[in-house]
Amino acid sequence: MFTIRKLFHLTHVVRDLDAADQWYDDVFSVNRFYRGYEERAVRHASLVTIGELVMEPVQLANVPGAEKSPIGKFQARFGQRFHSIAWYVDSVVDTFAGFKNHNLRMVDVAGTVVKKPHPAMPIWTHPRETHGLLEFAPNGSYGADPRLQPGWSSAFWRDQHPLGIERTSHITVLTKTLPEVAALYRDVMGGRLIHQEEVAGTRRCAFIAVGEDTVIEVLQPLSAATPEARDLEQYGDGVYAVTFRTMNLSKAAEFLRSKNQRIDTLSADSLMLNKDDAFGMVVGFTERTIPNDPR
Repeated sequence: MFTIRKLFHLTHVVRDLDAADQWYDDVFSVNRFYRGYEERAVRHASLVTIGELVMEPVQLANVPGAEKSPIGKFQARFGQRFHSIAWYVDSVVDTFAGFKNHNLRMVDVAGTVVKKPHPAMPIWTHPRETHGLLEFAPNGSYGADPRLQPGWSSAFWRDQHPLGIERTSHITVLTKTLPEVAALYRDVMGGRLIHQEEVAGTRRCAFIAVGEDTVIEVLQPLSAATPEARDLEQYGDGVYAVTFRTMNLSKAAEFLRSKNQRIDTLSADSLMLNKDDAFGMVVGFTERTIPNDPR
């Protein structure tokens, strides 16, 4: 069994990186620690922290043949939305072997199937085989990651920012086959089921703790009328949303409205932003604590 460590980042495909970066700055007051071009991936990207979470907004480069790259194909199919989840792992070689033992393919940054992984290079799953794209990078390999530095703290977003972000509550993955996807995160990736729930006629969920700091919500819609069901019908299984735990939902909602962010759903303990205001990304805020959350 390979060992998964910290969540590395969530990748967010956007059409205009400058505009997306400005939005991240304005709404979240991010700490941006990278912005650059990756030739093999044919993309421009930033890396930013929001609390303890790192986001990677990515824009396809305007170069000949870019549309044939993995990012180009993704954007043509899905537009702006979450692309993948990335974790640090103790060993890329062991991770490759673990997935291979379950007959799951791995690819490199250019989308080429990996036969023998390089221990210092990240690898990705095939999204159709793992119900969404997953990335694994050598633990601590990205030295610019401020969370790996002594004295790092995410307290600013909790104590000073109006959103009052305590931590990332969970990342939602949509599927039509909840037991199969839950088994992937539990049995292949060494996760632990911490909670299950069902809202009658609406959705069925399994919350799985993965690695050091991540909770994945595997969500199966039970009603075709829900936003999750419509998204699943249009785009298929994959990464759907990130939800932050806030210290004060009312204060967060007031701040988001002041930034012209429309709130699509609002309940006693949670809200969800309109994804068109968030560059196709589904973002939620909640005061709820997931039962049995180990963090």
